Amino acid sequence: IVVAANMPTRRALGANDRIRCAFIGIGNRGGSLLDSTLTLDGVDVAAVCDIYDGAREAALAKCKKKVPDARAYVVFEELLAKEKLDAVVIATPDHLHAPAILAALECGRDVYTEKPMTLTWQEAQAVRERVQSTGAVLQVGTQLRSMPMYQKAREVVQSGGIGKLVMVQVDRHGWGGHSRPAPPGFDPSQVRWDLFLRDTKEYPFDPQRYLNWRRYVEYSNGAAGDLMLHHLDIFHFIAGCAMPPRVMSVGDIYYAQDGRTCPDNIGVLLEYNEKFLFNFAASFVNGHFGLVERYLGSDGTLEVRDMSELTIYRGQRGGEKAETVTSAGILNAPHLQNFFDCTRTRKTPIAPIDAGVMGATCCHMSVLSEQSGQSAKWDAAANTVKV
Repeated sequence: IVVAANMPTRRALGANDRIRCAFIGIGNRGGSLLDSTLTLDGVDVAAVCDIYDGAREAALAKCKKKVPDARAYVVFEELLAKEKLDAVVIATPDHLHAPAILAALECGRDVYTEKPMTLTWQEAQAVRERVQSTGAVLQVGTQLRSMPMYQKAREVVQSGGIGKLVMVQVDRHGWGGHSRPAPPGFDPSQVRWDLFLRDTKEYPFDPQRYLNWRRYVEYSNGAAGDLMLHHLDIFHFIAGCAMPPRVMSVGDIYYAQDGRTCPDNIGVLLEYNEKFLFNFAASFVNGHFGLVERYLGSDGTLEVRDMSELTIYRGQRGGEKAETVTSAGILNAPHLQNFFDCTRTRKTPIAPIDAGVMGATCCHMSVLSEQSGQSAKWDAAANTVKV
């Protein structure tokens, strides 16, 4: 299938024009995004694509309630070649992000992609070059940026409300890690395994590799790309910083003997030219302490518990609790709405391409450091990673 054969000029969308979009990947995460998109005014999901028959057929039935002639595809290149679209939402396994994004950009579509934008820093650079050359809008699904609670944290830090930021510590611990059970009625014969593997190493069909792909290095950056990136990206948003020159990471499989190849425990340290550190730790062996984010300043502290409550402490030596801000939840709709609004206006979305490149590159640097035992360094002059 030659995707470029369907290279339309991007149509100018008026305030009353309905946006035609398609979904590529409608599993657990993609299904959640689809449900949210179907509630938005002015947006029609005209096509869906998934390599699993069950997920694809269920998604199509939902879409047909709003768009009766919506269609379903197994191969995303075929969808892009045949459908007249304004935008594409991509929620495939991570190793398929880059090929799907690049194919959509080649067809003149705007793109909303789940995070991490890509698995490697090289892929991230390729996507940025294509976004710049096509003028496309690209939004990364780091939706914490669209939460008022984190926007408040950004306002406090950037206004000097806790003094000079010196360190951010994030601990995110859970039980099991990347252990998704098969959905009800799961039928392996309905999976196009060749389209899942694509150009990675060939394996016989393995339901664990399909259902719990985040456990495996061919398809995922493990805890770094899945969990750390949420908190790393919102830290970048709050601090307004540039790429870190150095990333150091350690980790291994300390306990989980279930065939996974990504570590079940990691510790990552990122050092920034702005003279602060980001320190992330995750364990899939013990979830007793859960999730906490701490922003340490010279004259105050921010603490976020479970991505649901922000506490602001002002002053040195513990300070005084000045304010508590709660969250309405981690919602899809505001972040998706921001993307579709930018599809109309051509403005820069809240999680733009540069944020996607920065986040994906940092996560890949973490993996490269953990695998090599060396620091991964960012060469800003050459725009490359060195280990």
